[in-house]
Amino acid sequence: MTVRRPVVCISCSSKIITRTQIGHKDMQKHSFPCPTCGVLITIIMDLDQKKGGYKFRDPENGRWADDEERAIKTLTFSDELVVPAWMPDNLSPFIATWGRYDADEFRHDEALRQAFVRELFGYAERCRTHFERGNWALFDKESPPIDETSTPRSRLTSLYLFYTKAFMKFTRPTDADRARVSQRLIYVKSVEPARFDELAHYYLGSGRIMSLWREIFSVRNSFINSYSFIQPLIMVGYWKEEYREPVTLTDKRFNELRQLYIDCFETLCRLLVLAMGYEMAIQYGKLEIPTKKASMTLEDFERMPNAAKRDHILKMAIGDLFLQVLDTDFRNGIGHHSAHYEQDRDTIVIFDSKDSGTVSRVVGYTEFCEKVLDLFAAFELAVRFHHDIHIHLDGRFA
Repeated sequence: MTVRRPVVCISCSSKIITRTQIGHKDMQKHSFPCPTCGVLITIIMDLDQKKGGYKFRDPENGRWADDEERAIKTLTFSDELVVPAWMPDNLSPFIATWGRYDADEFRHDEALRQAFVRELFGYAERCRTHFERGNWALFDKESPPIDETSTPRSRLTSLYLFYTKAFMKFTRPTDADRARVSQRLIYVKSVEPARFDELAHYYLGSGRIMSLWREIFSVRNSFINSYSFIQPLIMVGYWKEEYREPVTLTDKRFNELRQLYIDCFETLCRLLVLAMGYEMAIQYGKLEIPTKKASMTLEDFERMPNAAKRDHILKMAIGDLFLQVLDTDFRNGIGHHSAHYEQDRDTIVIFDSKDSGTVSRVVGYTEFCEKVLDLFAAFELAVRFHHDIHIHLDGRFA
C-alpha cells in the first residue's frame, strides 16, 4: 500500500506530493530537501501493524496541504525497497521491483536484521558492557551460561561469535572471503606461535586492544543507527543478476553516512596494522615489515599516512580483500567541510582538499551509499583479527 499526501515547505511554500509505501516497522521516517529552497523536510508515519492502521505526525519544516494543486514535484519513499531510476509516479516500489528477487528469502533475512537492530543489538551491548567491567554476575544474568565452568575467555568467545554472525547478514563478503581470513588466523598459530604471542602482548601492553575494542563497537553502533538509511541497498543484493539496473535511494542522509564512512575507514586502517602483524609473523617470523633499505616496526607502519600503506597491504596474502575500499582520496574529500549533497543531480560533490574551490570528484548518492556498505563489509572482515587476538589473551584489556 502506498499513501499519497502533499506537504508544503514552510520556508518557500513549495508544494511536494509525497508517496510513502507502508512497510513492516512501527514507524517510518523520511527526509528530503525541498526541491526549491533546499530546506530539509521530514515526514514521520506511525504504523499499527496489528490493526493495519497508520497516522502521520506534523512534518518538520513543513505543513500538510489539503490538495495537490500546483505541486512542483512528486517524491516516492520506501524504507525497505529501492526505487528503480526509471520508475514513474504512478507505480509503487513494490510493483516496480516484483519478481526481481526471492521475496521469501529476503523477508526471512530482513526479519532477522530487524530483530537485531531493534532488540538483539541492545542485548549484545549490555553483555559487552558487563564484560568490559568484569561484572560476570550481570553478564551471566543477561546470557546464562551453558554450564558452571564459564570463564572470561568462553564468555568473550560467545559474545564475539554473536556479533560476527549477526553482522554477516548485513555485509556482502562471500564465505570464501571469510575462509581466507580464518585461514590466516589459524595458520599463524601453527607456524609462529611465539611471534603470535608476542604480537598479542604488544597490543595488550600498548593499550591497543582496549582502544580498538572501543572503536570497533563505536563503528558498529553508528552502522546500526544508520541502517535504515541504506537498508534498501541490502535488498538489491537479492536481485537476480538479469534484473540489476540503476536505482535510487529516497532518503538522503549524507552527513550521517559521511561520519560513518570516515570512522569506519580510520578504524579499518588501524585493524589492518594488526593484520599486517599476522602476515609478518607468517612470512618472516618477526614483527617487522621489510622496506627497500631495511625494515620498519608495526608502530612505524601505523604512523604512516594511510595512502602510503597501500603498497604494503597489497603484498599481504589477503590484501586484495581490502585494497579496493582504501580510497584515501575519496576519504579525504568527503572529510572536507566543503563536501556536500546536491539535490538537483542527486550527487555528492567533493572539492580538492588543497584547493577548496576546485571540484575534484562527483559521485552519485547511491554510489556513495554503496561505498559505505562495501567499506563496512571490509571492516567486518578485518575485525576478526582483533577478536582472534583478544580471545587468545583470555579477554584481558591490560
